[in-house]
Amino acid sequence: MESVPSNKTKDNKTNTDQATNTPVASEHMDSVRYEQLLNESPTTYDLFKKGHDINPDAPALSFFLQGTAYKENETFSYAEMLTEIHQVGNFMDTLGLEDDAVVAMLLPNLPECYSVIIGVQTRHIIMPINPLLEPEVISELLATAKARVLVTLAPFPNTEIWSKAKYIAQHVQSLAHVVSINMADHVLGKKSLPAKVLQKRQDIIENDVTALLFGSKAGLPNHINWHNWKTAIAKQPGDRLTFENNKSKRRNSLDYSSFFCTGGTTGRPKIAKRIHKNEVSNVLQVRAALGDDLVGNGKNLLCGLPLFHTNAVMVTGMLPFSLGSHVVLATPQGYRGEGVVANFWGIIEQYQINFFSGVPTLFSSLLNIPIKTQDVSSLQYCLSGAAPMPIEVFNQFETQTGMSILEAYGLTEANCGSSVNPREGERKIGSIGQSFPHQEMIVAILEEDGLFRPAKVGEVGNVIIRGDNVFAGYYIDSQNKDIWLYDTVEDKQKADNNQLNPAKRWVNSGDLGYQDSDGFFFLTGRKKELIIRGGHNIDPKLIEEPVYKFGDIEICAAIGKPDVYAGEIPILYVQPKTGASIDKKALEAYCQDHIGERAAIPKEIHIIDEIPLTPVGKVFKPALKRLANVEAVATLLNEHNIAADVTTQEDATYGFITCVKVTDPNQLETAKHLAGQFAIALDIR
Repeated sequence: MESVPSNKTKDNKTNTDQATNTPVASEHMDSVRYEQLLNESPTTYDLFKKGHDINPDAPALSFFLQGTAYKENETFSYAEMLTEIHQVGNFMDTLGLEDDAVVAMLLPNLPECYSVIIGVQTRHIIMPINPLLEPEVISELLATAKARVLVTLAPFPNTEIWSKAKYIAQHVQSLAHVVSINMADHVLGKKSLPAKVLQKRQDIIENDVTALLFGSKAGLPNHINWHNWKTAIAKQPGDRLTFENNKSKRRNSLDYSSFFCTGGTTGRPKIAKRIHKNEVSNVLQVRAALGDDLVGNGKNLLCGLPLFHTNAVMVTGMLPFSLGSHVVLATPQGYRGEGVVANFWGIIEQYQINFFSGVPTLFSSLLNIPIKTQDVSSLQYCLSGAAPMPIEVFNQFETQTGMSILEAYGLTEANCGSSVNPREGERKIGSIGQSFPHQEMIVAILEEDGLFRPAKVGEVGNVIIRGDNVFAGYYIDSQNKDIWLYDTVEDKQKADNNQLNPAKRWVNSGDLGYQDSDGFFFLTGRKKELIIRGGHNIDPKLIEEPVYKFGDIEICAAIGKPDVYAGEIPILYVQPKTGASIDKKALEAYCQDHIGERAAIPKEIHIIDEIPLTPVGKVFKPALKRLANVEAVATLLNEHNIAADVTTQEDATYGFITCVKVTDPNQLETAKHLAGQFAIALDIR
């Protein structure tokens, strides 16, 4: 018998003494040094300036447009990037907006993204948006945050972003300015001129022939001020921030820096408010955990995660920039760009990459791309986060490549990262590691009125976090209900009266887990019911709420079904009203048209007689998860002609585990290998 609980092992559980916050060994940065650096860099701009000052002529950022032509790149020095950051900040200042104005960024991964993010933060609040969201959802988010400026992509063949920008401009009343960036500027060599011609043609198609005279302004409402990116920032000084000595304009550590949208439990993404101190402190905490030598000056880091996600912005952005390192940005679509995975090891060799951050689906894909003649000896570590890493994928990747994966954990509400397996010493496969230095992460048993008791070693509870990195709360105040926890009744009372230092409160991650006697954390499930598809959070309500409007549906429930590649895929269970029948194809078409996020459209729809309910009448999703797990495992084994009995059974730690009894003992190892690719708790025998 082999027990393979997803990314966890029960051997570490003793369930005796109280667990404690045991951070990764912090010899890389003690508390005195941490506080010193935190005071020296109150904002993200100051953090970037620190890296710039190490060597202004060093390469800061390289970008290649296509994975099939990864050797063709643009490279920007720290001096060039700082110039553009100054120009962006100065341009934003000339718009005459209120101090806490929100500037939305709706872009694919382009070099300008980093300058937009840091430049906007020198004066206002940046709000990166997922371009794959439907325009109605984006408009709702921007209207909620009262966005004043939208930085987006100019019309370009085979892109939909400008059409979304036009919709947003018509529906977000607070919006006053649209700034467009031309992707044709990044097409190099002989293709440059044809790309510019095609871009102008697309401008006319999407806006009007008057775009020849007025540019993309032709497609926008009259009240919107349109700005061409290159023209707008070229007019601004690049040697300094013109307002740097104006205390009423310069941002400080407690000012809002960014609004990131995060998958929540209320249907639409929630808007998480973060201050500069959250972002700067978390960069320093990562450095304390991993050491400056891993990602510091002279190192090359690959960025392929989307820059609307905090992981890409912080781990492969502000972290290396703070140390004068070199970031290589891979295609507008990141790792999903055509040819990126197929040429991955060539990219590592070409740019002598030392470190990259990815999600489990990337590592799973790379198992199919053998290292041939490429020299990848520069690559030291890979960081995996955003979703559980199947143990089988973990083991196969390290065996096949000889590289070390550091599995980590974090959430937008705690800025980005909160735990990681240590570089030095023991790594525990299946664990999300130990907490970062200079923040606290523990497992808690929740009590009434926002109080808790620390869990014992091995006792499953809620993972909670506090520290300088913890966010300021959600934009909509009602969404902050029940997310904060307090050490004492007195602290809770002070918080109710707005008299408590925010650093003393804990944020409830919503994730369930336990801590072993060495301080390593193991996740056992998610109390919140998010579906994690390829590291991207999907709220089930984003699927369920529109489906209820289809008609003749009594109950519906969306869950995540295990998937070898994506980790989970969204599927939908539907119970018709009594006496009604549902046309499955019509419902599938309806979902295509009415679910506001492409990634959330169910990959499967199951019409069943009765959806399981709790005694109080709520949908009991664990029962549906059991069905989905059994089907996923059984289908995979059947595809490989392995006969097995697949069931589930109750489990005190994980709620339930999926049990596989293989008929032919000679196929047992193959079955373990195949089923082990799922990030679920398994018992295979």
